[in-house]
Amino acid sequence: MDNLKRYSQTLFAITAVTLIGTMALCLTAWALLSKFFVDDQFLKIAAWVPIGTAIVIGAVNIIVRTAVKPLSVISDTIVHAGHSSRGGVAPNTNSIRVGRQLISSLAMQVYDLASISEQSTVIASEGGTSTAQNTTLPVVSSNEVLDHVNLPLIGVDADQKITVMNRSACSYFSVTAEQSIGQKFFDVCKLAFQTDETFESWLDKQQETTLTATRQWERVRITDENGKALKQFDLAVSYSKGNQTGTETMLALYDRTETYAHDDQETGFVAMAVHELRTPLTVMKGYIEVFEDEAAPLLSPELNGFVQKLRASAEQLTAFIGNILNVARIEENQLVLTLKENDWPQILQTAVADLELRANVAGKHINLQIAPDIPKVAVDRISIHEVINNLVDNAIKYSGNTDRIDIFTSVNQDGMIETSVQDHGIGIPTAVMPDLFQKFYRSHKSSVQIGGTGLGLYLCKALITAHGGNIWVRSKENEGSIFTFTIQAFDQVKHEQADSKDGIMRGAHGWIKNHSLNRQ
Repeated sequence: MDNLKRYSQTLFAITAVTLIGTMALCLTAWALLSKFFVDDQFLKIAAWVPIGTAIVIGAVNIIVRTAVKPLSVISDTIVHAGHSSRGGVAPNTNSIRVGRQLISSLAMQVYDLASISEQSTVIASEGGTSTAQNTTLPVVSSNEVLDHVNLPLIGVDADQKITVMNRSACSYFSVTAEQSIGQKFFDVCKLAFQTDETFESWLDKQQETTLTATRQWERVRITDENGKALKQFDLAVSYSKGNQTGTETMLALYDRTETYAHDDQETGFVAMAVHELRTPLTVMKGYIEVFEDEAAPLLSPELNGFVQKLRASAEQLTAFIGNILNVARIEENQLVLTLKENDWPQILQTAVADLELRANVAGKHINLQIAPDIPKVAVDRISIHEVINNLVDNAIKYSGNTDRIDIFTSVNQDGMIETSVQDHGIGIPTAVMPDLFQKFYRSHKSSVQIGGTGLGLYLCKALITAHGGNIWVRSKENEGSIFTFTIQAFDQVKHEQADSKDGIMRGAHGWIKNHSLNRQ
């Protein structure tokens, strides 16, 4: 919808509501005065006229201030842009409640025009004398200015073609300016992201829906043909629709190759160390089972409770070890899943039975609801169990003082089997939702109080993607979260099995490629 039309509709709605409210207040005042001046019509009218006048003046004041505020800000913007050399603070468009997008767009165009005017003044002064400084000013192109910036900077136009690529960016992507300028960004810069919202999908959305926007990504990769990380960086993007310069999107890259490579090496080292814990942990679990089977009748209820807590902790440690090892395999593109025909209700019931003890120890109860007529699914039992385990474990940790965790599954309209894990606890802040499935990412608000590695959801995302499904979350702070994932029915993919008796082989990786080869 056009911003001017949106502003007009909003202003119309405010005016209508204000006038209706004015009429209601005037009628209320008349009704109240009628009770006080029952016998004196003159006094009733004499009292009602100033009251009604005050109400009308107040309503007009609200309407006028609402309508004039955007004009005042754009007026101050024009004045500031015309005298920007004198300093001062630019008007804050965020202070506008009605017409913010319209005024933000107009203000940006004013600043763009002012910038072009200043550049024209500099160009006109070449070979002459500047009236302000009485000195000759050299002409410097924007490319020459950006070439002196050590940070890789790239500009992209409305057609997603590169308009500007400074020397640092050319060096970073091992291309020349001649090879990149005028080419599609996704042909030149082949990036990989850890989130569904890649730069490509984000930019497509902004071009359709907004005027200005910014976004940051962490741990973006440049990879080789085998998926190995060549460089890793953080990416900051600024978008301005219809920018007068022709460059709608500017990208800034902050190289973190050494830092993130060190993290990856630590993950590999931790995986190697954790692998050595599997043998003693298996021995511990064996002794715990012996205690439960043979010594339980001889132990007091309190000691039996200790044994249950010990087994729950052992299972949690087992899940932690599995997460670390699988993340390491994913990073090395070595995790392969074998999808076979399985009964989904039976898998869920088995998983919940395994998790019930851990939930009971934490004072929680798992409520499982399975819709009828669930078809056979194509899953790797071990890896899908890890997905359920991680989601339920998160629900236990973040459910706060509530004692119920709900799991429900059904077939959606696309024929996919959709399963949700819901808690009723602390919820997730909106600001952290886009990065929730990134490796090592944790909300600063809850990370201090609740332990975790930041790997569980990252692993869930990679495993569900390998299964041909999707995973997402809906949440509201202090009301809880619902994590939902989909998997395919076996009939949808059985053609992939062909004559193999081993099942359908799928690789799991946590990186989404974002370039033209992936768009065809």
